[in-house]
Amino acid sequence: MELKWISGTNTPARSVALGTLDGVHLGHQKLLETAVAYRPPVGSSAVFTFDYPPEQFFRGQFRLISSFEQKVELIQNCGIDEVAWLPFGLEIASLEAEEFVQHILLDQLKAVHVVCGFNYRFGKGRAGDVAFLAEQGRRHGFEVTVVPSVHSSNGELISSTAIRNLLAAGNVEQAADYLGRFPAYRGTVVRGEGRGRQLGFPTANLEVNPLLVLPGEGVYLTWCVLSHNLGVPAVTSIGRNPTFAGQVQTVEVYLLDFEADLYGQVLEVQFLQRLRDIIRYPSAEALQDQIRSDVRQARQLLDQYRLQDARVVLK
Repeated sequence: MELKWISGTNTPARSVALGTLDGVHLGHQKLLETAVAYRPPVGSSAVFTFDYPPEQFFRGQFRLISSFEQKVELIQNCGIDEVAWLPFGLEIASLEAEEFVQHILLDQLKAVHVVCGFNYRFGKGRAGDVAFLAEQGRRHGFEVTVVPSVHSSNGELISSTAIRNLLAAGNVEQAADYLGRFPAYRGTVVRGEGRGRQLGFPTANLEVNPLLVLPGEGVYLTWCVLSHNLGVPAVTSIGRNPTFAGQVQTVEVYLLDFEADLYGQVLEVQFLQRLRDIIRYPSAEALQDQIRSDVRQARQLLDQYRLQDARVVLK
């Protein structure tokens, strides 16, 4: 099977980081930094990854932290020169561990140094582990570096699974600590019901990749990045509009002090802090009062955040 390349070059040797890398969290970043550090003098650093996590493929249920395009961008931001990948499916799943080493690592990636996580497994039936990889390295002449686990300040293992759970629970602040950045989603502005405009708070209704794990239903302080790298504070609601008996979950972004026709544009929304639950109000007027309160609270909180290149960054 032929690898797909992003920024691939005809290099004679590579340091290669292995992993699905969903979310490119702090543990993944350590892996990538290690691969960059071991880049051969005449050669490049690379990542080999899949489009989807294998366990999600077999489960038939996708819950991603980042889209493939976002993942590649985050990988490249860590200094990696090349990204090689395969769509995960039954063909790659049936590849024996020895075949993976020969056909993927040696023949196509030209690996001279392989970097993987402490729990990395590969090959048919997950038969290959770090010990097997090290033995293969001794046999074929490539080095292997195993990156240990990375833990948060509260001692929890930083993992994609933990971050998915935090996002689903609406805990975007702790998810940001694990990611090393605020959770962000890109989507296209589409037409909604227009209720925000009727209430005096026109919102951009964002259509987001349905395979992504959205923050749990609630109202959030967010930061919106528009085209031309323009950053605007916002209050974003994720929910089903229970006051109006809504049935479909929506992502509605109210941009503060900003008015423009955004239909069809792609926006990036950073989730900074959860403000409150979504509840059913007795009237449209009561909901208006609550939104005014949300906006006041959002303005008061903005001073605690730091901007860099039109985005909010962790301090």
